[in-house]
Amino acid sequence: MRLFGVTMVRNEADIIEVFVRHNLGVLDGLVVVDHDSIDGTAEILAKLQAEGLPLRIARDADPAYRQSETMTALAREALTRDAADFVFALDADEFLKVESRSDLEATLAEVPVGMHAAMHWLTYVPDAFDDDAGGFGPGHLWWRLKTERRKVMKVVASHALLERQSDFIATGNHAVLSRPLSNALPQALLRREAVALGHCPVRGRAQLEGKIIVGHLARSLANLPSPYKNDLYKELRAGGTFDGERLRQIACNFMLPREKWQRVEEIELVEDPVRLTAEQR
Repeated sequence: MRLFGVTMVRNEADIIEVFVRHNLGVLDGLVVVDHDSIDGTAEILAKLQAEGLPLRIARDADPAYRQSETMTALAREALTRDAADFVFALDADEFLKVESRSDLEATLAEVPVGMHAAMHWLTYVPDAFDDDAGGFGPGHLWWRLKTERRKVMKVVASHALLERQSDFIATGNHAVLSRPLSNALPQALLRREAVALGHCPVRGRAQLEGKIIVGHLARSLANLPSPYKNDLYKELRAGGTFDGERLRQIACNFMLPREKWQRVEEIELVEDPVRLTAEQR
């Protein structure tokens, strides 16, 4: 079984090396579209490719955020050019949590023909939010939310993406939809003990503030809503900034509308580390 990952990244220099090295410890190849990064992400990707890793890189200079179209095209390319059996739609802050490749293949083999698959999405809260803490590492993926209040999954595309040209990966990589009405298709939920996706969206002040500002503007250019980041963007535009306490609050309530936020003291974390298979060099 051949397994590939596809991703679209922008300004992820703090995490991109570990993302590539770790996920290639599970996958047979990875295709990355660098969305016009200016923070060193492109240079790090070039060094990783020069090592001979099974990594293919493209660059997208369009300032607008067109993730759905890009990810759908990348997945179709991996299914054809790379003869992939399944394609994992990933973001740069996501890490495959797998006990063994054989167990992963076994659960993928259970996916009914003609269906796409989905993984459980686990939100991790770092030990600390220090921008000078020495880079991304195990402490960022050790503690996760005990309860995911926003129950969304992440997509694993099958050959159905080739067989049905009406299928496309939705923005956010949370579902495969079908035109013309953009109806959500049923997806086979993979066994969590076989594979899940560890997600660490909040890592430091500079990282998050940059992500919110650039992301908001890029989505606006593509006429896409930016619901969960909108209030945070307004907060930054008004001259605000995020200290450690605020970063933890955002991490614990990530992607939830403000009216559903809870106090950090009310949110329980559990120890469930993603065992990183690589370190930054």
